[in-house]
Amino acid sequence: MASPMRIFHLDAGRKHFSVENIKRLLRSMAEAGLTHLELYLSDNQGLRFGLEDMTVTTSFGTYDLTPCLGDGYREGDKGPDGTNGWHTEADMDEIIAYARSLGISVIPVINAPGHMGAILEHFPELRYPGSDSSIDLRREEPVEFALQILRKYLAFFKSRGCTHYHIGADEFANDVGTMGFDRIYRDGDMKYFVSFINRAIGIVCDEGLIPMAFNDGIYYNDDKTTYGPIDTRLTVCYWIQGWNTYFPADAAFLGAEGFPMVNAHHEFYCGMGMDTQNRVEKMADYDPRLFHRESRVEDAAGAMLCHWCDRAYADGPDGGTAAAERMAQVIPAFGAAMKKYKF
Repeated sequence: MASPMRIFHLDAGRKHFSVENIKRLLRSMAEAGLTHLELYLSDNQGLRFGLEDMTVTTSFGTYDLTPCLGDGYREGDKGPDGTNGWHTEADMDEIIAYARSLGISVIPVINAPGHMGAILEHFPELRYPGSDSSIDLRREEPVEFALQILRKYLAFFKSRGCTHYHIGADEFANDVGTMGFDRIYRDGDMKYFVSFINRAIGIVCDEGLIPMAFNDGIYYNDDKTTYGPIDTRLTVCYWIQGWNTYFPADAAFLGAEGFPMVNAHHEFYCGMGMDTQNRVEKMADYDPRLFHRESRVEDAAGAMLCHWCDRAYADGPDGGTAAAERMAQVIPAFGAAMKKYKF
């Protein structure tokens, strides 16, 4: 088995991070012995990476994503940072080249089929009923739209030598009044999610990259039979086993099914407005083999420290300076935990 990945996940979709602050984080990562920077580039509060050609063509027509770039919408107490900023291809080339010079690989995330609010603001006819953030998986036009976006960004990152592509696939339709996966599992729409994720996995694999996704909908409720099999070429980034009526499959169950597992334990998340010292101290208790609710996976494919920016406005429009300063303290603690367990 290859050495486990040691990943820092940066939410650069909700909040715009300057190239210099991303480089600063990369230096912290290199010093801590981390191997991958996962750049989360889109969400409801922003789409932060613009290709030179932002048109997407499907059998239903051509869509121009240019108006989607920059800040997205506010969602309750969550909102964008107010910069309306986004990265160009030249910016991304600079980031990828700098990461490579430090021995770090970049993993892009363009989330789908949920967390697409910044895009769907401009294409409301493609939304899942009652959701501002998710595409309607029951119709081929929205599905083809999302898969063509995947293909377009995948082509760019493949051409830059990236080896992994993260599909996202978490918290589908959570804004329809109940937990989205619980709803679609119980009303029969889960089959459309399984079809979508399998098509997305196939697209990524056909291009020679390794597909990744969060665990939420992967055999939801430990059910691998009702809605059909999911392609085990997918690396599952496992963050939570659920709460209240939300029942994602157990991490050990997914590992036993053959999915490579990355521990993205949500209890060790970092984010805007966090207590930095608390995060540093908590990292001393981190065992990358113990997933959420003590589910144990001995041969995990990796571990991931996530920095989320749900309240992206918290530090003001500073290009991520304050966040980078905070994470310069937490990243070394995460790296130390990995070394402790020979990860």
